[in-house]
Amino acid sequence: MKILVVNYRDRMHPAAGGAEKHLHRIFSKIVEMGHEVVLFTTMFPGAKVREVVDGIQVVRNGGDLLFQLTVALNLKKLDREFNFDVVVEDLNKLPVFAHWFVRKPLLVQMHHLWRKSIFSEAFFPIAFGVWFFERVIPLFYRTQNFVVVSPSTKKELAEIGVDESRISVIYNGSEMPAVAAQLNEGSCGETAAQFRGDSCESSENVPVQDNALKNARAPYFIWLSRVHRYKGIWTALDAFEKFSKSHPEVKLYVVGGGPLLKKLPAWIKAHGLEGKVELTGFVPAARKYELLSSSLALLQTSYKEGWGLTVMEAAQLCKTTIASDVPGLRDSVRDGETGILFPSGDAAACASAMEKIYDDAEWRANLGRNAKRYALTFSWEKSACETLELLERTVEGSVRK
Repeated sequence: MKILVVNYRDRMHPAAGGAEKHLHRIFSKIVEMGHEVVLFTTMFPGAKVREVVDGIQVVRNGGDLLFQLTVALNLKKLDREFNFDVVVEDLNKLPVFAHWFVRKPLLVQMHHLWRKSIFSEAFFPIAFGVWFFERVIPLFYRTQNFVVVSPSTKKELAEIGVDESRISVIYNGSEMPAVAAQLNEGSCGETAAQFRGDSCESSENVPVQDNALKNARAPYFIWLSRVHRYKGIWTALDAFEKFSKSHPEVKLYVVGGGPLLKKLPAWIKAHGLEGKVELTGFVPAARKYELLSSSLALLQTSYKEGWGLTVMEAAQLCKTTIASDVPGLRDSVRDGETGILFPSGDAAACASAMEKIYDDAEWRANLGRNAKRYALTFSWEKSACETLELLERTVEGSVRK
């Protein structure tokens, strides 16, 4: 099968995030299964117009601002070149209406809806545009099937008028990279058989070794994300400031790059937290997992998430997460079982959760073990298999029509 994927970015883009990681994890495995995947996306400085990334043929053209127009001008030509069987529109910013330009079966993939939270992230004209286009999704995608990454996103789509019968939930996977596996060796303390479902043919119980926590107590929390306003960085900093008053020995690591990063040093200095908040910027994967593995817990303070890939990255290392109680995160974090949920934007509640995690090492360890067990029920192999099956059903359904 020949598959066209349309997304604003590929994983090589400097501003790539979880949506791009998801795209490449899923479709690189579909390539391994013997299918051809082409990704049409935007350019960035130093990028090649065409290159193969993770087995995916990446075709780049134009930028974010006029990507809808770029899609309109290029998709027909691309279809004439490859003759696609099916198109996937990865709708994580503005819709590009791919089905208007390539008359092939279309599957719409979504991670989350911004809804009103976009007004906390972008200036009014842009925020209003995103909010408006989300409201008209049911009007312009009347018959197309949707695939989402969490029950929360399915609920949100249904609320704006998409028929639930056209929405499938396929969870993100969770696999531990080799560099993280080395750090995880000897952690988590017990043996448990957990369902993984790593094969397309079967879903069998596979024995998994959970070893004892390597770091019973660590001197810092970690915040891991791109530094955008909607990721809740100010909530995390405010919460840490409150927590730090009674625990001056504990630090906060802010890991990731992004547009707000340059504003943080002045805030840290003004609030007397120099030496207590460490800004690492973007770090390589090995350093990221090293920081996660020695942390007390992950802070996930986003106002909006489709799922929460960083939650699963932490869980693979037996680390619990303190997260905003918002769509997506309330699916990846089980409150009181694998982590703690707090009301979104409530820095005092977040600080209180940090107190609980810090003061009770045994409970923290139990949450971490539970988090790992939960993470082991997901795999990218299973997610890719389910996506491929949905694509095949999309093509078959189009043929029947």
